Amino acid sequence: MPPPSKTSGKNLEAESILQAVVLADSFNERFRPITLDTPRCLLPLCNTPLIEYTLELLAVAGVQAVYLFCREHSETIKNYIKKSKWSRSYSPIKIITIVTPEARSVGDALRELDAKQLIDSDFILISGDVVSNIQLEKVLDAHRARKSVDSNAIMTMVVKEASPFHRTRSLGESPIFVLDTKTNECVHCESVELYPRKRRMTMDMEVFKKHADVQIRNDLIDCQIDICSVEVPALFTENFDYQDIRNDFVHGILTSDLLGKTIYCHLVKDVYAARVRNLHTYNAISKDVLSRWTYPIVPDSNLQEGDSYEFMRGHIYKEKDVSLSRSCSLGEKVLIGAGTEIAENVKITNSVIGRRVTIGPNVEIDGAYIWDDVKIKSNCSIFRSILANNVVLEENVIVKRGCLLSYDVVIGPNVTLEPYTKLTKHKKTSESDNEGEESNENKAYDSTLIGEHGQGYIWSDKVSDTDDDEFDTKNIQIAGLAHDISNISLTDSDSPPSVIYESSSDELSDSGESTTEEESLKEFFKEVSQTLERAFLDGHAVEIASLELNTLRMASNTTFHDLRVGVIPTILGQIDIENLLTSAEEILEQWGPLIGKLIHSRQDQIDTLYILQDHCAIKQHHAKLFAPTLKKLYLLDVLDEDAILEWNSSELADNDSSKSSIRKKVAPFVKWLEEAEVEDSDSDD
Repeated sequence: MPPPSKTSGKNLEAESILQAVVLADSFNERFRPITLDTPRCLLPLCNTPLIEYTLELLAVAGVQAVYLFCREHSETIKNYIKKSKWSRSYSPIKIITIVTPEARSVGDALRELDAKQLIDSDFILISGDVVSNIQLEKVLDAHRARKSVDSNAIMTMVVKEASPFHRTRSLGESPIFVLDTKTNECVHCESVELYPRKRRMTMDMEVFKKHADVQIRNDLIDCQIDICSVEVPALFTENFDYQDIRNDFVHGILTSDLLGKTIYCHLVKDVYAARVRNLHTYNAISKDVLSRWTYPIVPDSNLQEGDSYEFMRGHIYKEKDVSLSRSCSLGEKVLIGAGTEIAENVKITNSVIGRRVTIGPNVEIDGAYIWDDVKIKSNCSIFRSILANNVVLEENVIVKRGCLLSYDVVIGPNVTLEPYTKLTKHKKTSESDNEGEESNENKAYDSTLIGEHGQGYIWSDKVSDTDDDEFDTKNIQIAGLAHDISNISLTDSDSPPSVIYESSSDELSDSGESTTEEESLKEFFKEVSQTLERAFLDGHAVEIASLELNTLRMASNTTFHDLRVGVIPTILGQIDIENLLTSAEEILEQWGPLIGKLIHSRQDQIDTLYILQDHCAIKQHHAKLFAPTLKKLYLLDVLDEDAILEWNSSELADNDSSKSSIRKKVAPFVKWLEEAEVEDSDSDD
């Protein structure tokens, strides 16, 4: 038998079992009151628990051992892991759950890790609510390469290049990194809150003596993915004042003359990596998953055992055993779980519907997250809100934007919830934060707020006792579900931005847009027009033009409706009114199919007809375009007879004299469609 070959220390480290430490607790209360009942890492994002995205990332990277640190709801997490695919014999990773009930910070968890002496090589430190498709093997290789050059390197932080206003950036806080231009060594790092405005940053001048060329970056998103050496837990043990991984540990290492350790940043750009830090990023990442920015981590990859999602046009995802009435309408970016029943005249757009949900007739859902076993009765409307498991909405309930209804809450009937209302079955005690503690056994529900059959109590977020209460509270509020960065005032006046207190004002409607949003939309329409003009001039194929427009739409975070509003008038503008019929035939034959590529449902077709009608009603000479355009789009199968007939019978098509005049121009064509439909019906009989 030949003697074993000698292996260098470097190779030994590379051949060690790859380990990861996952923090199941976020050590904050940004998802309360929902996290009173369910741990943060098990909250559903697109009907999949958050931790599944993190574990999938680690499994793909070749991680073999995961230490899962739990504080709250530890038994719930352990039971979930035990029943999941990660406990099967074929699982590529072994998960060891470590319960630390006394831990109050990341620092406490890492000190516990050091005490148990579980880590024997470089490891991945990651939060349990990270969604990413990054190839961690490359990050690990880069970290090891840096260590071979710099023996003092103890950590590599993964950061993503993105604009300061990127949708997945946390609005209330944003990091600033100062990096060595050549090596990406991090020489300074600090988190900057939006309120109060910070106008200066203090750095040690010694930094510039050691690093001649540095760059100050505010365009990096901290992905909360770190590659750490075995020294990191020990350093937390030696420094008991280290609590937060960035504000304490990284800051302490970078400002210490004694430790002499270095930390680097690994910059990524063309991958997806984001952390669900708050309700704002929950909404943004959910939309990104539905839009397939996270590919291959998408709903139809069916991460969990038993998932059966199928991908359909318009970014619609449905599981098996979903019951849809024929008159319901599904817009773009909709996901529906198994066992859900949707009644007639229901309209759903930009929303996630859980499993076993029952939705009654005449319900509108837009930008909402409806979790499992929710019951929504007739004539309800839900806008940009979250309804947790087993919530019940009685008849005629309106849930305005930003609301958070926790588990088992009942609302109605005949109730309107004001924006940003939070409701729970738990009543927060005045002297304690103890999870699940209730003091409401003998207290009646407020029927004026939640309705005659309502069950639930108002939840108000905890406010700290520091002098900066007001600013801290605003930083939390702007990171809510329906607060958009375009609505936020960045003035330094003493009066707080009105967006934070919209729940007490009727100045803005649920569908209203700020001046900034209008300006952004105008800029988008301008870019759409310029893109099409280049396509007309250069003779681009429809497929190329469609690709460019969709790229522009996603970069601008706008909808297909917005794209249609910009595209249709621009195409019609190419038609020569003086030679109407011939010109319309030529232009629409070439570019009509482009409009078709922006349509994914019957509702989209009807929306297209409204846009076309509105454009042709603006000026008298535009009115001549309507009839030939409608007929040509019908012949191109961009519009079908059912959509045209439904548009013709709607009140919106005839709600003023100019629109009524436009509608009358196609009356003979509509009559022909109706007669053809009757003839088809008779022949079928």
